[in-house]
Amino acid sequence: MTHRSRTRTRVVAFVGLLAAGWTPAIASAAPAVPPPTTPITPGTGAGLEDPSAEAAPVPTPAAPAEVVTTPPPPTPAPTPYAGPGAPPLTAPPGATTPTPYATPGAAPARPAGFDFGGQSLAPLPPPLAPLDASKIRRQPWRGRYWLGFRMSITGPVAPEHPATPSVLALGGGADVGWRVGNVLGLGMGLSGQTHNLVLLESFDLNTGAEGKRTYKGQMLYWDALFARVHLPLKRRFQPYMEAGIGLARLAHAAGGKSYGPQVRAALGLEGWVSANVTLGFAGTYRLNALNNVPERDGWVVGHAMQGTFELGLHW
Repeated sequence: MTHRSRTRTRVVAFVGLLAAGWTPAIASAAPAVPPPTTPITPGTGAGLEDPSAEAAPVPTPAAPAEVVTTPPPPTPAPTPYAGPGAPPLTAPPGATTPTPYATPGAAPARPAGFDFGGQSLAPLPPPLAPLDASKIRRQPWRGRYWLGFRMSITGPVAPEHPATPSVLALGGGADVGWRVGNVLGLGMGLSGQTHNLVLLESFDLNTGAEGKRTYKGQMLYWDALFARVHLPLKRRFQPYMEAGIGLARLAHAAGGKSYGPQVRAALGLEGWVSANVTLGFAGTYRLNALNNVPERDGWVVGHAMQGTFELGLHW
């Protein structure tokens, strides 16, 4: 028999001895199983080694432990802007780096690669320097120039014919003017009307027929220069007074013409219908001085009054 066979035989024999020695102990330690008809009591419960032993106390479940939540530390507020040269802002641990405040008056920063389009968000330019009040040009209150269309009714004042009109007649004319300021205006005008009427009777010797024919004398006024002074009211109605000089020309009904100076003076009121249109009324006095009048020697002075309605255009 080899050495390996002898060793194996010894091991088998040792295991058999161990099994023979432990079998009674195991049989004695096993608990007795009661019959199925036996009533269950606290002492005969399954799994109890000793029927007389007391039941072990049931452990009371422990109360759950209180969970204590620790709040995170507060985030400190950023340091206020202290002007140019201030130290940069510091962020708390775990926070992102804050964006520094923009410098007052600086242009807004534009994101890279983004076009705002146009100059809608460009900063305003600095204000202009103030002007010297003494160099500001004063403008008129209403327009700088005007054109007036006039319609008049002329009648006599003193009977100095033919310088004084002998009939009540309609006339018309036009004025142009320059408004120097809110108060003063300068102008020039041209107007005319029927001045007198002459009735001539005729007799035909051959037929013995009588006839009558009326001839009209025409007066033409050229107002070379007149000044109009306005009362500077801020409402729609503005009174004024005016005075001027010019030339008068009378075409006689019987033929011939007479010339001489004339004076114009008026009181009027104009009302503004719109920003460029006025309607006005005025009472105008005329003084006529004529020379070279037929059948009269020297100068003949006459007086007349006119009621005038005016439509004015202003710009």
